[in-house]
Amino acid sequence: MGAGTAVTSSAAKEIVVPVSAAKVRKQTGSGSKKQKSQKRLEADSRNAISKARREKEKRVHELETKIAALEGQQKELAAALEDPATYTPGGHATAINRDLSAVSHDLARLTTEWESVTATVNAP
Repeated sequence: MGAGTAVTSSAAKEIVVPVSAAKVRKQTGSGSKKQKSQKRLEADSRNAISKARREKEKRVHELETKIAALEGQQKELAAALEDPATYTPGGHATAINRDLSAVSHDLARLTTEWESVTATVNAP
């Protein structure tokens, strides 16, 4: 006999009676509620993990955008320092060098943060 059937037997013969799904649910009501509750907890846990992962991925994207911008600035400042006119009287070599130092510092800080966040996103 398969699921959804009940067997009753008497001395004379065996009778197969279909059992409705509602009756089966009624008999296992408390187990079903526990199972439903467990599934809800598991779904909530998965949702929380997904939300945290999305937030980390968003942060990685923000960091990558900032890093790309700083790398562009760094390239421009380095090119400015390569220009001989920068070192003539009235040139801005000192200011450019100071800006390049600040950009390099920010770039190092953001790159370290990017590495850290990326490692947590890719972790199992």
